[in-house]
Amino acid sequence: MKKPKPFLLITGFLGAGKTTFLRSILHELKPRNIKADVILNDISNADVDVATLDPSLLSSVAPLAAGCACCESLEELVQLCRTASSGKGDLLIAELNGTADPLVLLETFTLLENQLTFFPRYQVGVIDARYWGKRDEFEILERRQLETAGFYYITHKNEVPHAQLKRVKESIRGASRNSREVNLQNLVDILNEEVRGSENKVFRTRASLNSNSANSSEKKRLDDEAHKLSHRFTGCQFPLPDKVDDQRMQRLMNALPNWVLRAKALVNLVNKPECRWLFEKVGPELIQNKIPTYELPDTPSSLMCIGPKLAPDKLKKLIESEFGVSNN
Repeated sequence: MKKPKPFLLITGFLGAGKTTFLRSILHELKPRNIKADVILNDISNADVDVATLDPSLLSSVAPLAAGCACCESLEELVQLCRTASSGKGDLLIAELNGTADPLVLLETFTLLENQLTFFPRYQVGVIDARYWGKRDEFEILERRQLETAGFYYITHKNEVPHAQLKRVKESIRGASRNSREVNLQNLVDILNEEVRGSENKVFRTRASLNSNSANSSEKKRLDDEAHKLSHRFTGCQFPLPDKVDDQRMQRLMNALPNWVLRAKALVNLVNKPECRWLFEKVGPELIQNKIPTYELPDTPSSLMCIGPKLAPDKLKKLIESEFGVSNN
């Protein structure tokens, strides 16, 4: 019988930094000669984030475009996991999109343990220190994404005052009492020991998805309000000119309305033709460091927007005001 592979599920709200965290994990695993099979789920075009991953660090990567991977694409996700279980990777890492409810997925893994031979199963919730507790009506969804996790990883800690960070940590501990904070090195050490089969397991109890999944019936006391919220998000994609100016692209991203909670644009830049570039925006903040991508050379330039109340006509007019009417 084939030895089960470790599994890591990465969850967190839109723009919390999940894919950046995933890239860091893969880089840290490389010196340990460990490669992962990766499933990357996004609400609209998962291929864009896939293009930002270094293929030399991976055993395989599979994009999964779905608003709620645990519902409309659960069967496809399970099939991808089955494929990974017999693949060459040392472990499986799956990143859920920022609006997904992980609870159903965790229950599915528990029910299909004989078919999905991954053990131990870990979940890490990625939390943006700048926005925790500030999601308004979507706060319950972000808490659901955390409450099933054995670990949590806080991003942008250096961008908030010390007193605010302290309040955020206290709030996180209150929202998920069975979770513990982990840093990148901690998590990579855990994965390394699981892959190598070390007897000296660290943090293993209380951090496994198996223990949290057993309490899934208790989690349903929320009457699935969080799950309903996950279905309110939609995504839309707009074509962009084949080549754009850097400053005009930044101007467009900054002009996007606040009801666009997440935006990504994959483009060719006139002044930097050596590769393609990924522009990202989280809420009102444009991520200043655009990401070079060397994959998807034939994918048309486009802008993807995600939010609960998108108005595609308004977004189209905004794009046309900057670049003119598209011929696509």
